Amino acid sequence: MEIINVWEANLLEQMESIAVLRHSFPIVAIDTEFSGFLRFTPRRAAEACRYRDLKYNVDNLCIIQLGIALFDDAGNHPGMAWQINFSDFDPDVDPCSPASIDLLKNSGIDAQRNRREGISSVRYAALLRVKLFNHHGGAFVTFHGSYDLLAGGRPLPETSGEFIMAASDIFNGRLYDVKYMARFCPGLLGGEVGLMKLASMLNVEAVGVAHQAGFDSLVTGLTFQEMHKRWAVMDGRDSMILYGLENVCREIKSASSLGPLRRPWPLAPGRFMIAPPTVRPPLAFPSPYFGGGGTGHGPVPLLPPATPLIGWFAPIPLQYSFPRPCVVLL
Repeated sequence: MEIINVWEANLLEQMESIAVLRHSFPIVAIDTEFSGFLRFTPRRAAEACRYRDLKYNVDNLCIIQLGIALFDDAGNHPGMAWQINFSDFDPDVDPCSPASIDLLKNSGIDAQRNRREGISSVRYAALLRVKLFNHHGGAFVTFHGSYDLLAGGRPLPETSGEFIMAASDIFNGRLYDVKYMARFCPGLLGGEVGLMKLASMLNVEAVGVAHQAGFDSLVTGLTFQEMHKRWAVMDGRDSMILYGLENVCREIKSASSLGPLRRPWPLAPGRFMIAPPTVRPPLAFPSPYFGGGGTGHGPVPLLPPATPLIGWFAPIPLQYSFPRPCVVLL
């Protein structure tokens, strides 16, 4: 698996490649890396407190990387994943968690190179949204999807309800949180583990550097594929339920046409149900923010490129133990 670093110089080329590949690989696993946390939320905190801390952190911190890994509904991938490097974070002046910066530095992330060669999330938010998210069909997969948000330079909405509606709009109601779904899978400790531990418990293995967004997005996708093969976890009742904000997510779903609450798995293992685009009634929360260590994979193989579309391009040079990523381009 090749991890492609995306900088401002090759951004347009790589976005076009991803957009074309999305037609054959409609399931998108995403991950982000940020400059740490300024507020840490207690494990048993109320959802209102969780969202206040989420908003404070996202509004005051900078994204460093966005990871993208693509899959089809059989678990195949195109043989590459991407990590988009952002220039927003200035280590000399921006607030950060020193421990987080040390972790990312030890993982090979060069903040000074990002400043010189990376892309601006404010300048390119619209392009990223169009190329990565504005597609019919497909689905998006994350791990602990209530955090790590790319807001295009804007503050997050004031309420968690507005936030969930904005996320649902961007992801077309088809965002799946692996950490939430692991709660319902036997032997996974109720999902109360980090991404790498969860992957290890499922014997998922991949080659790369942890705590880089491209590799972590790949692990997120492979973990999801293994969970689905064993327990058929991809279902409309799981969509848009984010770990840590479950109650407000259920309220939004029950008041909209996104679908009913989850019930026992109705699909046979190995089969995906990707819901078609939905038409929702007027939003209940009008918002101005809608613009812009395992032993191998077991039965989930790392497959070679599975589409002739690859041949259209020249060779194209992705965890923190706290809340994990959902990417929202607001």
